Amino acid sequence: MDTIKTEVCNIIEGAIHAAVAAGELAISEVPTIPFSPTKTPEHGDIATPVALGLAKQARMAPRSIAEIIVKHIDSDTHAIIHQIDIAGPGFINIQLSDNWLYETLQTIAAAQKDYGTCDKGAGKRVQIEFVSANPTGPLNIVSGRAAAVGDTLVNLLNAIGYEAIREFYVNDAGGQVQRLGESIDVRYRQALGEEALEIPEGGYQGEYIREFAETLVETAGDKYLELKTDERIARFRDKGIAHILGQQKASLERFGVNFDVWSSEKAIRESGKPEKIIQLFQEQGYLYEAEGATWFRMTDFGDDKDCVVIRQDGEYTYFVPDAAYHRDKFDRGFTTVIDLLGPDHQGHISRLKNFVKALGLPDDWLEISIIQQVNLVDAAGKREDMSKRSGHFLTLDNLIDELAETVGEQFAVDVARYFFLMRANSSHLDFNIELAITHASENPVFYIQYAHARCCSIFEQGSEQGITSKPVEEVSLKHLTELMEHELIRKLAEFPSIVRLSAETREAHRVPHYLHELSGIFHPYYNQHRVLDPADMEKTHARLILIQSVQTVLKNGLTLLGISAPAAM
Repeated sequence: MDTIKTEVCNIIEGAIHAAVAAGELAISEVPTIPFSPTKTPEHGDIATPVALGLAKQARMAPRSIAEIIVKHIDSDTHAIIHQIDIAGPGFINIQLSDNWLYETLQTIAAAQKDYGTCDKGAGKRVQIEFVSANPTGPLNIVSGRAAAVGDTLVNLLNAIGYEAIREFYVNDAGGQVQRLGESIDVRYRQALGEEALEIPEGGYQGEYIREFAETLVETAGDKYLELKTDERIARFRDKGIAHILGQQKASLERFGVNFDVWSSEKAIRESGKPEKIIQLFQEQGYLYEAEGATWFRMTDFGDDKDCVVIRQDGEYTYFVPDAAYHRDKFDRGFTTVIDLLGPDHQGHISRLKNFVKALGLPDDWLEISIIQQVNLVDAAGKREDMSKRSGHFLTLDNLIDELAETVGEQFAVDVARYFFLMRANSSHLDFNIELAITHASENPVFYIQYAHARCCSIFEQGSEQGITSKPVEEVSLKHLTELMEHELIRKLAEFPSIVRLSAETREAHRVPHYLHELSGIFHPYYNQHRVLDPADMEKTHARLILIQSVQTVLKNGLTLLGISAPAAM
């Protein structure tokens, strides 16, 4: 479709230039020609409002401009155009010739699993950091959403020619992991019979802490009591991080997400890179001393206040290792870095970008997107509040377990991923568990998967009847004359544009929306039209090519989302 739009754009630009040369249009420059699909096939295939955009410059009514433009287009010399009409105040509706429909099916048949891909990225290296949950507890459903979005964005960017990788930044240093060690220490001593102990302020109350501490008692008894308190807490901190991080990795693998790189905040801190960052900022004059701490002149970058980078006790705030980590990303050769952050990091965006500027990195090198909150809701729409510190939250594994009880393990992952992807990143997501576990047509992911399964069933039925599909070059596609067939092909032609746009805008939700719309066209067609007709084999073979194309696009789209394309349901 992009190629077609480019060709039609050139035709319309040529018509505008011809009208200017003839003295019929008085304009100084030809604008970009915008296009959009028409709402119904009766209004053509694509439409452009270019005449409306030229009205002010030409000082003419848009419809009059449209009439002049159309007058200078000779459809007889442009095989791609079948008919041009003017609608409303001046929209130009273009009906393409049927040949482009047939060429679309030929393209899909030739490309197969590569249909929808391109080389726009030219191999440029992109790193997407996502999830990066603190190793202080199991992954919750907010992390699940980030995992689905990040994984899909990597797939999309790779599909359009970038070399994108998945990276998880383990926050295994700082105050939160210290409180993890302290929380484990309390539960460990309680398991050994000590009383009157409380989890420290800011510590972790979850049952998973108690269970881990009891495991320590089972395997080592009271031997850790022989250690000094600080040494014991440090030991529990490291063991707790390793244990919880192992669980997080297992949960992500179960969810179909496999990271290419695992980076460590602790390793960054121990590498000496934060010290180099501080030295650089000092040389640039961005630091000053006040109130016993070291401050960064964030106000030099337009922020409303400066921020502490070294506390009174000499410890770095999290900004310093963060800046060092992003410098490390740049040094590894990534041309673009995308950080997907949780909703509690909104205030972190401008400061992190300012640190990147202070490091002298390009303004457009770092992109930051917030993955908004996920709210679990029941059939009545009631939300549940969740908190890791209080121990009241739904883990990603809990969610998959609950879904799996009804739809099975693989479909549980499919459903969860789809629901996490079906809304824009910037929108809060209400996860309706009742709808998610409904194995019926009202569940959107099953609606799409069922369309793919129906395509597979047609070929299975054909095999049973002794009907095999032919190569597309041996089939006359002109037998595809039904309006619904043309509507299907038009939708199939949009897929490469959807993939490219989804990748470029970082909006993964466009793909599930597209697949749902394609399925919405296919299901009525399947119900109303017979594909396998031994009495009309030419039409049968043409329709088999169409069904094969639908099957290919559905599978390619689902694969980008990390969702299975079942052959039967």
